[in-house]
Amino acid sequence: MSERPLRVAILGGRGVPANYSGFDTLIEELSARLVARHGMEVTVYCRRHYYEQRPAMHRGVRCVYLRAGRGKGVESVYHTSRSVLHAMFRRFDLAFVVDPANAPFVWPLRLLGTPTVFHTDGLGWMRSKWSGFARRYYRWVEGLCARTATALVTDARAMQRYYETTWRRESTMLTYGSESQGGVSVEGLARFSLRPRDYYLVVARLEPENNAECLVREYLAAELGRPLLIVGGARYRTAFHERLLAMACDHVRFVGGVYEPAVLNGLYANCRAYLHGHEVGGTNPGLLRAMAHGAPVLAVDCEFNREVAQDGGRYFGKAAGEGKALLRALDGDDAALAAIGAAAKSRAATAYRWDDVADGYAALFRSVARQRS
Repeated sequence: MSERPLRVAILGGRGVPANYSGFDTLIEELSARLVARHGMEVTVYCRRHYYEQRPAMHRGVRCVYLRAGRGKGVESVYHTSRSVLHAMFRRFDLAFVVDPANAPFVWPLRLLGTPTVFHTDGLGWMRSKWSGFARRYYRWVEGLCARTATALVTDARAMQRYYETTWRRESTMLTYGSESQGGVSVEGLARFSLRPRDYYLVVARLEPENNAECLVREYLAAELGRPLLIVGGARYRTAFHERLLAMACDHVRFVGGVYEPAVLNGLYANCRAYLHGHEVGGTNPGLLRAMAHGAPVLAVDCEFNREVAQDGGRYFGKAAGEGKALLRALDGDDAALAAIGAAAKSRAATAYRWDDVADGYAALFRSVARQRS
């Protein structure tokens, strides 16, 4: 008699199709492959207000749409709590939960005997957007997650070492894929009055730890004469955002979010270089996407960025003048930029493949399910 399909619930994200974050992209690409490549039955819990169309299935994955409260720090835990209540009455073999902040709310599943596999994300308590109370909460739930989850997933070797040394907890290191759907379009170049290889690109949420302010400061100091396009916004306007947006000028253009995959891919593929300021967390999906399209990476120097990009990037510190020096040194060197971009593309194609990622998750999930049995 053939073994029945493994039944997996995925909680904590916004849902599928992906429309906001790297977590959502992970959920979509992983869930579809768990169904297609590994014959699993996967249910993804979606936040209702993000979707005008709510099909019951997406790429073979069952979608459950539940209402979620709206508000900073509230939406995720409220939706996860409702998802847990719904999942309690289904026969799932395990629950895959993204974001350790959800750890206190999945206990009902554990009490019923459903294993929980947690994606640890980055170091959420270090994000400067959070207040002192929120930081203490994120630090606490990080430890709670490390102590109570059935299994942990980290997305970089540096994050894996962090959990081993800080919480004495082993984890399975599984990254992200670099492939993106939607093709490549040059429509964005016309939309933003850009020429191929004649603009620099930043794609990031405008949060302090993503260092957009540092990138803009160093770019302006370099006086390159080419435009800097900053794609991304912020859900909550603060004094930081006002100060950052005040730096806009003819050569620094804040254009908000670009949600058409082909247009965004085209911006990556045609930029002179991609400036990457993220430093809190593990493997960054936006960085992988830039690499996949051959964008030369100029990144803030931290262990996560070096681990991911390796020879496909050049690195600079946040001290005044370091980014400026690197930009000036490379701006006129077409051969050097082409070599960096080629190395980035090769690295993404060999080390960051969604099929490999899904295979790793499938093996982990089967192992967890066997232990439960």
